[in-house]
Amino acid sequence: MSLAFGTSTVFMIIVGLVFLLLYFVAWSQIERGQRPNLRLLSPLTRLRRMIEQSAETGTAVHFSPGNGGLTGQAGTPETLNALTSLTSVNRVTARTNGQTIVSTNDALTYVIADDLKRNQYREAGRPEDYQPTDTRFVAAQDRTAYIAGVTALNSQPNISGTVMIGHFGDEVLLATDRGVRRDLPQITGSSQVEALPLLLTTAGLENTLLGEEIYATPAYLDRKPAYLASLQVQDWLRLAVILAIIIGTILATVGFPIGNYLLH
Repeated sequence: MSLAFGTSTVFMIIVGLVFLLLYFVAWSQIERGQRPNLRLLSPLTRLRRMIEQSAETGTAVHFSPGNGGLTGQAGTPETLNALTSLTSVNRVTARTNGQTIVSTNDALTYVIADDLKRNQYREAGRPEDYQPTDTRFVAAQDRTAYIAGVTALNSQPNISGTVMIGHFGDEVLLATDRGVRRDLPQITGSSQVEALPLLLTTAGLENTLLGEEIYATPAYLDRKPAYLASLQVQDWLRLAVILAIIIGTILATVGFPIGNYLLH
């Protein structure tokens, strides 16, 4: 069986190779101390403060990775990013003697989230403080049931803050509204258009990550070279895409539609 490579396939392979090359270039620069200047994202600054305050008061922070899944459901990219963000949150809570309660909507997400939490406590030298009950399987791919469970968790008196970063729909209003009624600090974020207006209305702009900002969470919390390099390459490629659109528009205007050659 032979594989047919069209122009678009070759183009995507080239883009992938360019990303890898730029990633290793950025990583090497960061390892040499040339760290990128990150613009201020107030929700992530507030998130770190929330975790530290919960450790001081002996309360817990609730973390929700959204209602997506990892086995073909909608929201897989957001869920993967949420798990990476959860690793960073767990690292902070484990080092500050804090507690994070995680609610999940997918069996595989539950298993991975629990394993991440166990590993972070082990790395922090506190394996005895790991509690399996802190990772909870709320509902199996039922958006309404899951948000009802999240709302119930946000109502518990030992919860002093909630983090909801991932794939959400308009049902998220039930959970964030409960947080507002309790005057509960909330850090939220989603790339879903139907969820963002509701998050902005309830949690507020200063507490909400907008769209692609959710993918910057690990880099801001951990400042690991791998996360920072990935974030920097994304910025480079975003600039390249903008320039490509401008150049393509100019070429198409003068009668040379370059896009037709890349889509075959």
